[in-house]
Amino acid sequence: MKKLIAAFFVLVLACGGAFAQPTRPDILEVVDISGEIHEGGARALGTQVEAINDNPKVKAVLLVVRSPGGGVTASAAMFEEISKLRVPVVGWCDGICASGGMYILMAPSVKYIGVRAETISGSIGVIASTARFNRLLDYLRIDSETYKSGSLKDSGSPIRAPTDEDRKYMQGLVDTLAATFYKIVGDARKIADWPAVKSARIFIGVEGVKVGLADAVMTKTEAIAKAKGLSQSKSIYTREELKKMSTAADD
Repeated sequence: MKKLIAAFFVLVLACGGAFAQPTRPDILEVVDISGEIHEGGARALGTQVEAINDNPKVKAVLLVVRSPGGGVTASAAMFEEISKLRVPVVGWCDGICASGGMYILMAPSVKYIGVRAETISGSIGVIASTARFNRLLDYLRIDSETYKSGSLKDSGSPIRAPTDEDRKYMQGLVDTLAATFYKIVGDARKIADWPAVKSARIFIGVEGVKVGLADAVMTKTEAIAKAKGLSQSKSIYTREELKKMSTAADD
């Protein structure tokens, strides 16, 4: 009996990994940015980025963007959050990916950008507008007075006509913000046609690739495959894929 038990333990040692627990697969995390970009979305994204960086099993991220843009500050905040990711990121534009949506994709962590054949990209620039009703106030004989510490304190006010100084000042603000946007794009991408990009026009599908805002026209499945390749993991799946695999195993 003692010889039989000893032989059993020798067999177990010889089999080695046959009795070991299977290795858990790595994760390709999918981050979705949809709709107008705002401060609340930036805060939620920060929480998500922190969770990704804290999870050693996440080896890559697919950043899905479908947004027409939004506020300058919120777009910059999201750009900063995506820049914190410590794993390679593949951006994929679904439907529309313009203005602030493109700003976010310029983050240094984004290593590749794909677009659908129908994707609207571009609109690189800044816009500010104001509506004035000072003439309506005059028509209704309504008077208003403003007390200010400087001549530009109420620039853009709807209750008075703009001066040449106002126009120059407001345009200067827009130009300064736009210059920052251009630098972000220039640092991230090799732009082939800056005049077209700076015109703030939109590009459809492959047009965005041609000017340098994206790398390829691809489907979401292809974007997932690209992100998996950049992860250098031999066993990596999205959470959706893992869920399907688990359901299939249960069945």
